[in-house]
Amino acid sequence: MYGKASIGKPKLMKNALGFWAIVGQTIAFTAPLASVVTSLTGAALYARGALPLAILISVISGIIWVNTPYQYSSKVASSGGFYTFTKKALGRTYGLFDGLIYLMFEYTILANTTLFFAGVLLPSILSTYMGISTPKYLWIPILIIFVLLFTALPYFGVKPSVRYALFGAFLEIGLLLVLGISIIILAGHHNTVSVFIPHLSGGIAPLFEGIVLGTFLMTGASGAVYMGEEAKMPKNNIKKAMIVSFIITGATFLMISYAFTIGWGVSKMGDFATKLVPGLILANEYLGFPFLIIMVILLFNSIFVSMVSPLNVLGRIGYSLSEDHALYGWFAKIHPKYKTPSNTILFMGLTSILASVAAGLILGPFYGYIFLITLAGLALFAGHIMSDFALPFFFRAMKEFKFVWHLLLPAVSLFILLFGIYYSVYPPLFPYFQATILMGILLVLIGIYVIFKFRSVPKQIKNSQE
Repeated sequence: MYGKASIGKPKLMKNALGFWAIVGQTIAFTAPLASVVTSLTGAALYARGALPLAILISVISGIIWVNTPYQYSSKVASSGGFYTFTKKALGRTYGLFDGLIYLMFEYTILANTTLFFAGVLLPSILSTYMGISTPKYLWIPILIIFVLLFTALPYFGVKPSVRYALFGAFLEIGLLLVLGISIIILAGHHNTVSVFIPHLSGGIAPLFEGIVLGTFLMTGASGAVYMGEEAKMPKNNIKKAMIVSFIITGATFLMISYAFTIGWGVSKMGDFATKLVPGLILANEYLGFPFLIIMVILLFNSIFVSMVSPLNVLGRIGYSLSEDHALYGWFAKIHPKYKTPSNTILFMGLTSILASVAAGLILGPFYGYIFLITLAGLALFAGHIMSDFALPFFFRAMKEFKFVWHLLLPAVSLFILLFGIYYSVYPPLFPYFQATILMGILLVLIGIYVIFKFRSVPKQIKNSQE
């Protein structure tokens, strides 16, 4: 059953990715344009006129978040990412539990984004700007075609996928800079520093919820850690790429949140949050319909690129888990020509269609998307909490423990995430509460699976993985 999974088989391509390629992977995972045009409304729903303040604090919170993968990456380079980090810190059982939670996060991100694109965003744009009403279930074949297209790119090689991601990411950043600066200039006397005052959110609780959702936008930098086996000088380039990509995306989010707030109207931000694509509305209002068309095209590209990155990650996590006999050996196959974890990429991409369609049919595309993104957020926060907790143990074992970097900052990150989970599920509203229940069930199932695998792996293999 266990065999020799790694002997005589093709491996991931060594030294395939330079510094800027890794930066492209991390920025693409964040999907700046798609996040700004759509997801930023989530933070605005709570922070309202204090949205720029919420994003500013989110950037600071994000720095604390990034510290954990930064510290691990300075010592370990692996395709397993957080799975490998926490396994080395607290053992195989702990690491496998954490790794499967991250696998669930990446998979759910894949499913919710494809459902949002095909079932929510595309019909809304066609209806709002072209007056076209799409048939009720047309989103299903569109979703399938979309998944088939973006699954092909990471299947055929890591180099073309990250190069395309890098190109698309900087194109997005450039477009957002043009939009944001234009709004700030054209807004004239509406520019104000009052957007950095907490009372505009209506209280500390809604401001904090805006901060939590803003922090979620900043988490893409950690996607670099899964490129450890394919990066050039991984212990140096991966941690630097995380910092550079975080600075670029954080500064962009902060600038655009300010521009959107003053462009829409500080006192009108409650209305901003009710619009599905307020970023497109502002683009049309301030720069005209031709710019809007360009933005829509690049928005579609942004979503496409943002799906390539989690598929790259899913392929590497699945490969690493399979190499360690935590998943069936079929997932460890590396394509002999393209040097990619081809079986895992195909499996994750194609089966995500089932998850997306099921959520869309049961709850409707919009609430299905909300359900899946809530599940993704809970999985991400839970996985990162486990990684934060394991970090001081990792560096104590290496006899390189430093209080601030390896205990204080991870502890702060852990408590922020605990509050984030609380505010994500309370009060218990539909479909957030239902996603929370499913998350609890999945955690129990993962725990049972981990215990089973730990007991069933032969002793000699188990010892080799510690």
